[in-house]
Amino acid sequence: MHPQQGMNVIARTSIPIALLAAIAGTSAGAPLAIEFKSGVTVGSSATDQNGVGFTVGGMSGIVRIVGDEYAAIQNNSNKIVRLHISLAADGSIVTASIKPGVGGGLTLSQTGDFEDIAFPGIARNIVRISEEGSPEIRAHDYSTGAYVATAPRPAIYANRRSNFGFESCTLGRTQWSMWTCNEEALTVDGALSTSSAGTLVRILKYSNDPPMPVAEFAYLTDPVHGVFVTGSRSGVSQIVALPNGKLLVLERSFALGASFYQTRIYEVDVSSATNVIGFPTLVGATYTAASKRQLYKGDQTNLEGLCLGTSLAAGGYALLGVVDDDDPISVNRIVAFRLTGDVDSACPADLNEDGVVDDADFVRFAQSYDLLLDPVGDLNLDDATDDQDFVLFAGAYNELLCP
Repeated sequence: MHPQQGMNVIARTSIPIALLAAIAGTSAGAPLAIEFKSGVTVGSSATDQNGVGFTVGGMSGIVRIVGDEYAAIQNNSNKIVRLHISLAADGSIVTASIKPGVGGGLTLSQTGDFEDIAFPGIARNIVRISEEGSPEIRAHDYSTGAYVATAPRPAIYANRRSNFGFESCTLGRTQWSMWTCNEEALTVDGALSTSSAGTLVRILKYSNDPPMPVAEFAYLTDPVHGVFVTGSRSGVSQIVALPNGKLLVLERSFALGASFYQTRIYEVDVSSATNVIGFPTLVGATYTAASKRQLYKGDQTNLEGLCLGTSLAAGGYALLGVVDDDDPISVNRIVAFRLTGDVDSACPADLNEDGVVDDADFVRFAQSYDLLLDPVGDLNLDDATDDQDFVLFAGAYNELLCP
């Protein structure tokens, strides 16, 4: 038990909420920007928790665990790969490698078309994984690989097209929300992407712990970037929830052109979008779609997974991605971007995302504080919820209203 554990009151203080922004490194008001930094090829073998070796390939999603440890999920398998990625001050990769020895990988109790992975923290020690075929979000124990639970999903996703289900899974910074998305349009919502038109998908928001679907937002991808050939597509392969409440959306386009792949990353805002969770179809419906602004366009071959990394000494945040090698031109590769601008939440102590810091947030903070190695109340982003975070939370709690 750490010093404040078991507390049931917070003394009101006069610590200004502005201190939170200073600690978090917020660049208030600055527009988001993404700069590609580097890419590193990694190996093709790992050893699971049982001492059994396996081939590394098909890495489709990535998440930061703690420090420089990351985990990548392999599609069409039951394998997770543990990675060590060290970064320079500007976000460039210094080294990237598969964790050696027993436990460098994890064999799950189920096999599926797993496409992305989210990690709620060491104290909870589970991973949430998107399974494309069902489609659904499942939870597995991060030590043993045992199945834990499946999140409920709206019935509308039974209309998913083959190989175009849930590609993504991401948690908000406070883990009050979880997000996923179908890669291309449901059969009831319109056509697949073409060289002249994008496809209309639904970004699905869950309230988390336990996950329950609460909202859907229509999102239109850009068209396929070149001549349409067998296997061409332009869909959503990844969503990254940012501390500022917005999303990053990775669109992956495959076509015959100057390059086979085009990687596009957008800043997406759903705050003014219509919640279409009850709509039986988007065809002919009246709604406002999520807004998008392009931050990056390039060719990173089959870049399929993306996650927010650590804050950087040079400012901004690392953005780490994995390349899926399931084609003749892509290889097992880690790529790094630098994300700058107003990334951080203006009110990071608002742990239930209702716009105020009140007793409900205190309850969540106290729970996180009791767990210690938990990211929910980690306001200074040092991988623990401890006394330093208590001081910051007390200042925000004193202010009540978010700026």
